[in-house]
Amino acid sequence: MESLRLSDITIRTFGWIQNPSDFSKLKKIVQLFDHTSSIHVDLKENRIPRLVEKDDGRDRFIEILNRIPLKIKYIDLVGTSFKPRSSGRCNGIAQAMIEGQGKSFTDNWTADGFIRWAHALGFIQYDYLEDEFSITQAGFDFSRSINDSEGENEILIEAMLSYPPAVRVLDLLSLGEHLTKFDIGKNLGFNGESGFTSLPLNIMLQTLADNDLVSEKTKIRQDWEGSSDKYSRMIAGWLSKLGLVKKGKKYFDVNIGGIIHREYISHAYKITGEGLKQLRRAKGTTSARRIEKRVCWEMFATKNLDRTYIRTRRAYILKFLEVSSSLITIEQIKTKLLEKGYDETVETIKSDIKGLINIGLNIQETTRGYSLKDSINDFMIPVTDLNQIVKSSIEMSKANMRDNLQMLPHDYIELIEISQDPYQNRIFEMKVMDLFINEYGFSGSHLGGSRKPDGAMYAHGFGVIVDTKAYKDGYNLPISQADEMERYVRENIDRNEHVNSNRWWNIFPEDTNEYKFLFVSGFFKGNFEKQLERISIDTGVQGGALSVEHLLLGAEYIKRGILTLYDFKNSFLNKEIQF
Repeated sequence: MESLRLSDITIRTFGWIQNPSDFSKLKKIVQLFDHTSSIHVDLKENRIPRLVEKDDGRDRFIEILNRIPLKIKYIDLVGTSFKPRSSGRCNGIAQAMIEGQGKSFTDNWTADGFIRWAHALGFIQYDYLEDEFSITQAGFDFSRSINDSEGENEILIEAMLSYPPAVRVLDLLSLGEHLTKFDIGKNLGFNGESGFTSLPLNIMLQTLADNDLVSEKTKIRQDWEGSSDKYSRMIAGWLSKLGLVKKGKKYFDVNIGGIIHREYISHAYKITGEGLKQLRRAKGTTSARRIEKRVCWEMFATKNLDRTYIRTRRAYILKFLEVSSSLITIEQIKTKLLEKGYDETVETIKSDIKGLINIGLNIQETTRGYSLKDSINDFMIPVTDLNQIVKSSIEMSKANMRDNLQMLPHDYIELIEISQDPYQNRIFEMKVMDLFINEYGFSGSHLGGSRKPDGAMYAHGFGVIVDTKAYKDGYNLPISQADEMERYVRENIDRNEHVNSNRWWNIFPEDTNEYKFLFVSGFFKGNFEKQLERISIDTGVQGGALSVEHLLLGAEYIKRGILTLYDFKNSFLNKEIQF
């Protein structure tokens, strides 16, 4: 693809889809680009004249739909949002194509989701310079297939096998295991960053078992998921409709205080025989034609502060793998990146390659190097100036941590980003407790919810009350939140169920005879140590503050045998804990 300058294009979000799931609506979106379809004619002659007001573009939309060849700009397809949403009018062609809940048209957010889905599956293509879409040959084939026919199903399967994340989901299921969306999500995408988060399954199950209310359990099952968990749920849902996977609840026995609770995860999947057959096609292990994988620059990072930098770095790595006529080593990739202006560590490059595998690309690793076994489309990498590819401090911290962590799984590095994103506070608190339990070696649970600390843990006769805080610009421990921790410490001392009927302190076993309190955040600032000292003086319990950097290093040192939980206990001195 021709080189385009970053400054000449509009950066859109492509490659990852979280919400659309209706193939019939997807087909209508594709058919609006096909002049021969009755859907296109009805849209032009009936739906747009009826649903779109003149001032919102009615006449212009009809004129656009009469053009040959038909190319439609993003804003004309998707439209704009309204506040409040209830006052929304139809001002986009794709909005008019799909009926919403209780309305004859949908909103711009839903329309955007269907456009991205059609693009990801190769039914429409995008012109970066003009910011407009047009139909592809695959789109014409889909548009003109008979609804609910075997031919339509074959076209959808072919498109799905060209979408790497769908192949990744099939591959993860291919060993025959019954996997939850969390099992799949933690191995889907570029885990280790905030755009590809997955809730820890064991913490999720403990949280379910700790809740007695059926309504609360239902809410947790419906609402609690990371971004990769949601991607896995949506993709598995598509594959299920195509007969490639089968959905079914997965049950677990969860031990809470010696009592076994029977819990289940609703979104769990197994591969079917047809799914295995199609996976072999996708991997090119049958006599059938190998299916080209569709990738785009935008799918290589989503939420990162420096996603342009990261997308471009990963795109170059994939290009180096693609054009290499033989195995290519990490050092060779490192040299080629440096020629492009990217000075990266070996561990960062390894992490990126793992992420490329996790989005569904067939990259094989040997002792002599790496090779790409897939055929991929010719995707665009925008040309950037050197001042546009400067690493953020977060990206530099992650790179440094990759070099320091020899035994701790690098998935936990995502805590560096998440700890500075207040919109992901729940994921942050669950991941922190997962780290303490699975890597430090504590027993305990994520608590959260009303009138409970975020977590509680214990080992060797001492317990810790944990509060996590995800703040963008550092955490200074305001008085109100210090008072909240003081209340939890006092509740644990007094254990008066008339004061707090949820009795969260029952998580601590009877032989726990010493307690600590702990704040965990990205980094601390201001007079937080004065608040730690005040809580300690008022309650007689010592506390500490732990940054994410030292949280990770502590886990690493414990796994190396350099640090023990006794050492950890003795580090609570009403100050910031550092290892």
